[in-house]
Amino acid sequence: MTSEYESRLAEIRKALPLYEDARRLEHTMGVYRECVWFARKFGLSEEDSYTVCASALLHDITKNLSEDEALAICVRYGITPPVASAVMHQYTGAPFAKEVFGEETVTEAVCSAISCHTTGKPGMSITDKMLFVADFTEAGRKYRSCRDIREYLHGECEKINKNEKTALSRLLNDTVKRIIGFTVTYLMEKGKQIDPDMILAWNAMVSET
Repeated sequence: MTSEYESRLAEIRKALPLYEDARRLEHTMGVYRECVWFARKFGLSEEDSYTVCASALLHDITKNLSEDEALAICVRYGITPPVASAVMHQYTGAPFAKEVFGEETVTEAVCSAISCHTTGKPGMSITDKMLFVADFTEAGRKYRSCRDIREYLHGECEKINKNEKTALSRLLNDTVKRIIGFTVTYLMEKGKQIDPDMILAWNAMVSET
């Protein structure tokens, strides 16, 4: 990665403690490390590597806000609050991060990944999908479902050469679908709300295969 990209990432890392507590930072860095792994294993370009790494560092920047603070950000940026309040930070994170760090650091591709990292969305890019998966599979996630999907992803990836783009893309798509399928089932069993974007993401992913 170029020195300019590295400088932008360093700037974000330095500022993150202003917005995230120690526990959230630990998770964020876990997602970052998973995205670094993705960039290497999938042979991403420098631009895509930056996108997935920057979005990893910024994806939870508004997660520690109170509900009132998050709603105030929604008003400021004209965001319609989501049905499920648990995913509020995915919608507030991108515009807030762009305001803090600027559009050169928080590019449209970075914003796209942040804005769907919890629910997914139709037409996800490769970096969107990587952040979505990394948020679930980072090593700090100890739930059995997270461990199982992480082991599946890493195990299958080891069998594929990074030049086999079609096979890698198929694996990434399959992992996204596994995560959405698990999450929707879990939320239904718990009687919790499901964000409509997750249903749209599922339908879009299924239609791709």
